[in-house]
Amino acid sequence: MNKIALLPLSALMITAFSAQADNATQNFNFVSGGLQVSEYNHQLPTSVSSWGETTSDSTAGLYLRGSWNFTDQFFLEARSEGTVDNDLTISHSLLGLGYFQPINNRLTVYGLAGISGIEAELDVHYWGFSDGHASFSEDDSGLTGEVGARYQLMSNWTIEPAVRLAAYDDTMQEFRLGNNIQLTQHFSLEANLQHRKIEDLKETSYQLGARYSF
Repeated sequence: MNKIALLPLSALMITAFSAQADNATQNFNFVSGGLQVSEYNHQLPTSVSSWGETTSDSTAGLYLRGSWNFTDQFFLEARSEGTVDNDLTISHSLLGLGYFQPINNRLTVYGLAGISGIEAELDVHYWGFSDGHASFSEDDSGLTGEVGARYQLMSNWTIEPAVRLAAYDDTMQEFRLGNNIQLTQHFSLEANLQHRKIEDLKETSYQLGARYSF
């Protein structure tokens, strides 16, 4: 999995102990994670050997996310995703600094800037004069920027739409719609939908997890 966000995310999980905001749309102290399934508009090679190739248009794995509102309305955020199918691993990561601005009691907008990365790794198995395997990987990283909002539809349901661009060799476009359903003062369920596009490759991901707000 791409390493950009893993260490900062661990630090956020340890240090983010600020009190929970009264308004859920203004609380940027949390850690969350869960399951993720990604679907692609093209078949991807997931297993390659001397006997042939296996392809798939989906992968599955985990996502992690952490945010720390360290001063005033500034926050530090880290994200990491990793999905697999057979010998194929695809990961995304992000580390950014953000600023949020409440509009009213039900709406908060924010902006975030930082760096993000993407990596795809495939293990290839071969047989011949000598048996073995080799790993082939492609990765890219670059500056990223995001604008988003939190809107409280109901007392315990907040939606979180966002748009992000990443300056890889080819610009990545990402559109997300998060759903945060509060169960207790600190715990809530997440049900997120996100869509990415790089050149002609499109990815649609579904996330289901939990969030702990501090």
